[in-house]
Amino acid sequence: MFNNVDKKLKNTLNKQEVIPLTVRQTLDETYDSIRNQKRKRKRSVNRTGLIAAAASTFLIIGFAVSNDTVMAGINKFINFGDKGIEQAAVNGFIQDSDSWATDQGINITLESHFSDANKLGLSFQMEFEDPSMLLNTADVSMDYRLKNGDGEYIDEFIPDTKPLKGDASYISGSTHQNPWLDSKTGRVQYDVVAESNEGAIPPLKNAVIEIESINVFSNTGELVKIDGTWNLSVHNKEKSNRTATFTMQNESSVIQVSNATANPTSLNVSFAVGGIYEDENTFAEMKILDDKGNEYETNGFTKKTKNNQTIISANFPITSFSDSKKLMLMIEGIGEVELVKN
Repeated sequence: MFNNVDKKLKNTLNKQEVIPLTVRQTLDETYDSIRNQKRKRKRSVNRTGLIAAAASTFLIIGFAVSNDTVMAGINKFINFGDKGIEQAAVNGFIQDSDSWATDQGINITLESHFSDANKLGLSFQMEFEDPSMLLNTADVSMDYRLKNGDGEYIDEFIPDTKPLKGDASYISGSTHQNPWLDSKTGRVQYDVVAESNEGAIPPLKNAVIEIESINVFSNTGELVKIDGTWNLSVHNKEKSNRTATFTMQNESSVIQVSNATANPTSLNVSFAVGGIYEDENTFAEMKILDDKGNEYETNGFTKKTKNNQTIISANFPITSFSDSKKLMLMIEGIGEVELVKN
């Protein structure tokens, strides 16, 4: 399956006939680097502190090309190195957008997005009227809130100095990147992937992204905060929410799986083991093996305790587009359990 994803993505890029050969080679090299090198992510934990981030980190690899047409053909979320998101992208799950707003001399466009119960992604492009504002800049981020059409706030990525407007805790954590930052043109690409370890993100309908501040961090760590109002509509086209469910083969297993549902971006698994495990490292090495021998690991998980049981919820990069019929959930030092597709 992995090789098929790689092949489809490269074929898609190859269809961009306007790409010069030298840029084509740069993209290929960048793609290979992303696939083969470990990368460092900026991962944010939500205020409830439910997520336990995995010990491994990754280096974000960005690249700079000056051709706007080339940039338009690049998968906005490829730099996250998430096999599940890549599989969703290959199958047309990511939606294009042209929602935009301008304030404080900064134009922000929501270029693409996706969402299912487990993960949501947002890809923005910022254009600074005064490019000098980006001189010696290391990172650019946003303070924003994602509000659904019913008025409920799904995600609030804001500092502790600002009050929350909602009380829902759908998001376990998020990862933010600047794969594109050009101080000469004043353009910045800002990508976000937010995740619910419990598979609880509601469908987006008439949602709005309320951006309150732009944060410009210099190479020396100095922060320049630009307050304003940028409200971007999320035009979510109706798509079939393809899912697949699995059930455990051995009901007497020491690992009791209560849910294993694959969505377009990932497989959400919830299970319980007897006893109270205080050390989160107990579950740091858990993985899933599919019927083709591919291994899948999780970036983090939520741990709770109830009735003398430890309950774990996590997402694995196996999608509803996968044709695997059987999976094996393995936890070193505890056991394993086979999952069969329904």
